[in-house]
Formats: sequence, C-alpha cells, structure tokens
Amino acid sequence: MTEKKPTIASLQAVVLADNRRVTLEMVVENLPTTFANVAFSMPDMLDPPAIRPPKPAADTPSPYPNIELSILNSRRQQVTRELFIVEHKEKFTSLTLHLSSPDVQEQYTARAEMTYMAEVIDSVETPFSLHRTE
Repeated sequence: MTEKKPTIASLQAVVLADNRRVTLEMVVENLPTTFANVAFSMPDMLDPPAIRPPKPAADTPSPYPNIELSILNSRRQQVTRELFIVEHKEKFTSLTLHLSSPDVQEQYTARAEMTYMAEVIDSVETPFSLHRTE
C-alpha cells in the first residue's frame, strides 16, 4: 500500500431516463503507482536485453484496495445487488447498477466502501432521487 491511504474523492449517482438504471461515477485518489512490466528488445540494439523485474511472491498482498458499490433505500436496506471490485486500480470508474423496483417517492443513497486487508479505509454516501414524471 502507498504511504497515503487511497480515498474515495467523489461519488455521483446519475439516474438514467428509465429510472431503473443508476450510473455511479467514482473518483479515487492516492492509489499505488503502477509501472509497466514490459521489457523491449530491439534486434539492432547493442545493449543486452533488459532484465524483467522479479515477480512478487505468491503470498504478497496486493497494494490495491477493494471497493463495494451499492444503493440503499431510506430504511438503509440494500435495493441493488452489491458490486464488488477486487484490487481497484482506476482513478475514475463509471458503473451502472439496476433498481428492480424503482419508487419515485423513495430517497435513495449510493454507497461506496473501500477496504484493504479486511479493514474499511474509506466510505462515501451520496443521496439521490429518481426522476418524477407527471
């Protein structure tokens, strides 16, 4: 893990026109820096081929956090299947969750919880409502 713990900088809920799909747009900061694990070898190069970096040991934990996305109703009950992202590596993520029984009268909450090695390191909640059609 990096010196600074990763954090969820923002979580936006974008309700799509059918009121059944909600796109969660999330920005994460302080993720571990990644380097390409690529070695190039050109036939006309005079230098010897690059040495590949060693592979991490099988028991070395990933430096990346896990993230769980869900949508809750006003009674704090989960109304979508949770979406679990293993070893989250992206600064910006946009994923769509499905409401099976949307209710325009309901106040919903989009929730993102970040964990690392079974410890919650950040949690963000964003309230939203569905589109009302008259």
